[in-house]
Amino acid sequence: MRTFTIPLTPPYSFERLLQRLQTHPDPQLEVQPENGLLRRVFRVGTRPVLTRVQFVGELEKPALQIETSSSLSAAEQQELERTIRHVFSADLDLLPIYEQMREEPELAVLVKRFRGLRLMHDSDLFQSMVKTIIGQQINLTFAANLTQRLLTLAGDEVEDENGVKFLAFPTAESVARLSVEELRPLQFSQRKAEYIIDYARAIVDGKVDLERLWTMEDEEIIAHLTALRGIGRWTVECMLMFGMGRPDLLPAADIGLRNGIWLVYNRDTKPDEAEIRRIGERWAPWRSIYSLYIWEAVGAVKRKEVWEE
Repeated sequence: MRTFTIPLTPPYSFERLLQRLQTHPDPQLEVQPENGLLRRVFRVGTRPVLTRVQFVGELEKPALQIETSSSLSAAEQQELERTIRHVFSADLDLLPIYEQMREEPELAVLVKRFRGLRLMHDSDLFQSMVKTIIGQQINLTFAANLTQRLLTLAGDEVEDENGVKFLAFPTAESVARLSVEELRPLQFSQRKAEYIIDYARAIVDGKVDLERLWTMEDEEIIAHLTALRGIGRWTVECMLMFGMGRPDLLPAADIGLRNGIWLVYNRDTKPDEAEIRRIGERWAPWRSIYSLYIWEAVGAVKRKEVWEE
């Protein structure tokens, strides 16, 4: 067992992160909101490691206390820490973003209400793309259900000391070995099953080098990946935002963003994609964070939170 602490850049609201998980369920997570605690499996190399993540401190002095179920070498701990820092946006400085957001009264309300909220990223780019393909044109709950079924079919199982089972997200190699016929009974559409397996095989065959993506510009990555069947611009933009943590992405075709802009700006009509891109020009270079706060306004309404301005 290994225990260590990761300091976070303030402000950091673990409470807000947990509230967002209510409307964005992740089947890999066991959440204990009353204790500020999450448990899930992270991969260290290819090895699945069950990890306990507990928020300690407070909004302006935050940290994560990490405990693993297995021993780690110094190099493995460093790799796990890098992954967790990425997943929890540990190093993002929100203060300059807030300063810019406050220039718009409609967004200043969101800064006050959601202070400390940040994106929870996917732990690797294969997982991020597969989850995004799964989520194409279906609601969040059904997407989580399909993800759970894929985990059960092809993921690696890890048990805690009490025999509670956790699943690690499947590797590209394990998904590449699947057939469409194995996914169809799990309610994957024919096309969705084909796209997921094709993507996994493209990685295994070397047509897509996930590590190389980190060295490429956003538009380069979009051009590279949209050449694959079933992967459009919106899908890659979501991977750039939720998988890579790129700060200036605007998924203008996203229905949730469209609804959020309509809500936050109190518009008579919902904007189309072109208008969202025009609005988003003044959000640069932090369009990913602006989008998150717009989405969270919609999530707060769904959770029936009471608004206070």
